[in-house]
Amino acid sequence: MMRRYLDAIGLCIAVILLPACQPAGENEAVLDRPVPVVIETIMPQDLPVIVESVGRLEPVREVILSAEVPGIVQAYTADMGDRVVQGQILVKLKPTDYLLALNEARANLSAAMARFDAAEKTFNRFKALLPRKVITEEAFERAEAEYKSAKATVSQMETIARIAEHRLSKTDIKAPYTGFVTTRMVDIGQTVGVGEAAIGLADMSLMRVRIHLSEQDYIHLDRDDPVEVKIEAVDESMFRGSVDQVGIKADPRTNTFEVKILVENRDIRLKAGLTARVFITSRVIHNAIMIPQSSILYRENGREVFVVNGEEEAVPRKVRLGGTHGSSAIVLEGLAPGDRLVVRGGQYLKSGDRVTISD
Repeated sequence: MMRRYLDAIGLCIAVILLPACQPAGENEAVLDRPVPVVIETIMPQDLPVIVESVGRLEPVREVILSAEVPGIVQAYTADMGDRVVQGQILVKLKPTDYLLALNEARANLSAAMARFDAAEKTFNRFKALLPRKVITEEAFERAEAEYKSAKATVSQMETIARIAEHRLSKTDIKAPYTGFVTTRMVDIGQTVGVGEAAIGLADMSLMRVRIHLSEQDYIHLDRDDPVEVKIEAVDESMFRGSVDQVGIKADPRTNTFEVKILVENRDIRLKAGLTARVFITSRVIHNAIMIPQSSILYRENGREVFVVNGEEEAVPRKVRLGGTHGSSAIVLEGLAPGDRLVVRGGQYLKSGDRVTISD
């Protein structure tokens, strides 16, 4: 029984000591096996810095036309969505009262002109007779006063007639420019007062987008910066824009600056209220070093990447990053052109590890 016990102990010791009897080279080969990684060679490039913002389209010119004289709506010639031209009558008020007032003013003007003609002839005749002492000084002065009074009355009647004519013209509400009717607020037979809104008009040939930029983007903005506008509801194409107005004071609630962008709309494809994505190329960073964000390792003491040296060994590098551009990050310090950056497999590396390059 004791012999069997001793044999079992000997077998266990042999099993434990068996790996130690293996050749040392085999273990070292396992430990020194290269780590497969994917690398990219750092190549500097010119990087356009694009500021992106979202706003809504609105017409550059939009007005609500109101009645300038009181009256009753007799007709309207355009409705919502209609295209109208400059000078076209959009809403017409009944002109009867204003036409009668004009006729009365013109009749009074004719009477005043007749009295003026008579007074002028008398004045001229008395002026010729006065030096010959045919009339008295008092008679001449009365004729002169009547002449001046008649002349003033004619001027007054002319002004009243012009006012009546002007008020008559205000019964026609006309388009101040070519555009599209956005809304109609009156109907036939409706009585409107002075200043009451009648019809809305918008010039759609040029559209505007209001956007708001942070101070970091605002300080690099210039009026001649290239601008592109994308209206996803229309199609995937870009519309060329331009910087129109740049605010000089930040909104205290959002700490952003308002910027207005113009977009040409000659074919009227763009409509007011559509969402617009604005892309402004504010500057170009020359010889920028860009790396994939996935290659960056976030350590307790900073950000780190691995590069591969000439001996095919992994070397850690601390990097200082700038902004991001899509899935890439801008490197300000830590890498140089020609460095072979580990873009995949870096999370398995430590300093000095041998690597093998994979596709």
